[in-house]
Amino acid sequence: MAIPEALAFDVYGTLVDPIGIAAELERHAGDAARRIAETWRQKQIEYTFRLSMMERYEDFEWVTHRSLHQALAVVGLELSAGAVDELMASYDRLQRFDDVAEGLDRLREAGHTLAILSNGTPRMLERLALNAGLRPPIEEIVSVDEVRVYKPSPRVYLHAAERLRRPPGEVRLVSSNPFDVVGAETAGMRAAWVDRSGVGLFDTLGEPPRMVVRSLVELAAELDRAAV
Repeated sequence: MAIPEALAFDVYGTLVDPIGIAAELERHAGDAARRIAETWRQKQIEYTFRLSMMERYEDFEWVTHRSLHQALAVVGLELSAGAVDELMASYDRLQRFDDVAEGLDRLREAGHTLAILSNGTPRMLERLALNAGLRPPIEEIVSVDEVRVYKPSPRVYLHAAERLRRPPGEVRLVSSNPFDVVGAETAGMRAAWVDRSGVGLFDTLGEPPRMVVRSLVELAAELDRAAV
């Protein structure tokens, strides 16, 4: 029987697929849809880093909106305000990865505390959790909005541990994003890297964590084995 842990899950790229929005983009952009989706995601992350370095905070809805306009500009496409609003609304309906439902159920059955720790705003995360069927089994939602700085600032991870009423060393971040994993471990958390690409390409800024998995189902099995 696994010793229950407090697990803090990244959302975008870990529980739901932001690149999957390319299917919605095809109606507006045709063959350029996937490039827009990938650029949109890249710019989202880039803008959060830049804002944090400037010690300036704009919430993730603002970042997502600005990133979409930049991604459209990269391919030379201009959409109506209505079309942009539709795409922004689609971000609340991103599809979960196929392993997520079974993996979260197994983790909850093992007694682990399940929480979200995300750059998303509380409104975005509540709607996404509802639409993607994440809550339940996820119990807590922690947004960077509460500390007004983005991952991988140590303040984010320390705040999450406080919200979960655990020391940082007793919380494990679960993320597909290497920068997030490195940030969490630097702040004193444990981590599990979900290598969704299967390529094994981690961030050279740090070493991969001890726990590397391909899915949440595999994560549940690894935590079971680690407790034996």
